[in-house]
Amino acid sequence: MTPSEYNASKFESGDLTGGMIAALVERFQEEMGLAVDGMCGPITRAALLSPTDPPTDVSEVAFGALRVAIESIGKGEEGGNNSGEFVEMLHQKHFDGNNDDDGAWCAAFMSHCFEESCSRLDVEMPFLRSGGAKKLFRHAWTAGRLLEGGTTGVERLVLPGDLVCWYRGDPTGWMGHIGIVERTEGELFFTIEGNVGRYPSKVRRFRHTFDEPRLIGFARV
Repeated sequence: MTPSEYNASKFESGDLTGGMIAALVERFQEEMGLAVDGMCGPITRAALLSPTDPPTDVSEVAFGALRVAIESIGKGEEGGNNSGEFVEMLHQKHFDGNNDDDGAWCAAFMSHCFEESCSRLDVEMPFLRSGGAKKLFRHAWTAGRLLEGGTTGVERLVLPGDLVCWYRGDPTGWMGHIGIVERTEGELFFTIEGNVGRYPSKVRRFRHTFDEPRLIGFARV
């Protein structure tokens, strides 16, 4: 009997209740840094289905960066917008204890994830770090491969560990936002991102569609 069959039989007999399942979901959500509500919604299901081993064609560096991103869920701003020990670490600064604004940190977070992955693997960083989202994205795909947003069938090509970038404001300007793909599901892709929303912004999981208008594309390292 498989675990699924066993659990289904226990649920039918009443030995396993909805309250027990909700408690298990809450425990999982707490450990994964998700919003704890006991409901196994799309973000929680995405976390449950996240790959534990690198899929074919995913580099160890990229998958390692994804692991670092997952480990960072729940970390973020403290004391003020774009401030706190974690944010200053991402910007490679010494924590000064002040609540001053140290600057946007989505790209610094992605840079850190790949740098830490390379450190653990004892290999050189394959591209230059940057505090700018679009600049970091360009560094990454120049060193690897670019999958442009809006390309037919791109949803079948995106893999865990790919960087994803959006533009902000003027499409030709410097402003952007960047995250890392955790998994895909049909027309949806799930990411881990930092520096989204108002203070106190934390590293969190997000869900997106491949037809989002500001999506630039994906970079495979």
